[in-house]
Amino acid sequence: MKTTKYVLIASVSLILIVSLILGIMSVSYYNRLVSLDENINESYAQVYNRLEQRHDTITQMVSTVSGLQEHEQAIYELILEARTKYLAASASNDVDALAEADALESQAITQLLVVIEDNPNLSVSSAFNGLLDTIYVLESSLSVARRDYNNDVASYNRTVRRFPGNIYQNIYSFESNLSYWRINEGVDEVPNIDFGD
Repeated sequence: MKTTKYVLIASVSLILIVSLILGIMSVSYYNRLVSLDENINESYAQVYNRLEQRHDTITQMVSTVSGLQEHEQAIYELILEARTKYLAASASNDVDALAEADALESQAITQLLVVIEDNPNLSVSSAFNGLLDTIYVLESSLSVARRDYNNDVASYNRTVRRFPGNIYQNIYSFESNLSYWRINEGVDEVPNIDFGD
């Protein structure tokens, strides 16, 4: 009778200990997944802010070079298309569509800078030079923001694909594989501008 009682107490104790360990692991992994998800949201917000700043600066720059009528319309149309896609992606919180709009704006910057390079008279305007410097800084900070976002996505994806993270990801219904921020090849490279100085 005493042996049965000890076996019962030992079994219940073992079940309680295992349950406690699993509970602690469950809470720990849930909190880790939440933290990783929030890191991605924060990085996404940084990319989004940089895109807004860049768009506003491009609009100012296009106004500054308004004398270039033949090229201006094509650039305006490209910026307008990128802005339309940007606003739609932003409203739907669609990361892939936002990356597509980002690529279009990068393409607009590239075309705008090529037009500027072909028209060295623009370099005399201090307002224009200030905007050009701002574009370079924004492109650099946007590149860093994209990299940070992709690093956070990579960390999240590794966690939810490895054991036991994959189990907790399914239990708590977190996404299983987030997409990286991709931009069309080459459009993230700002052309070298030489005004013949």
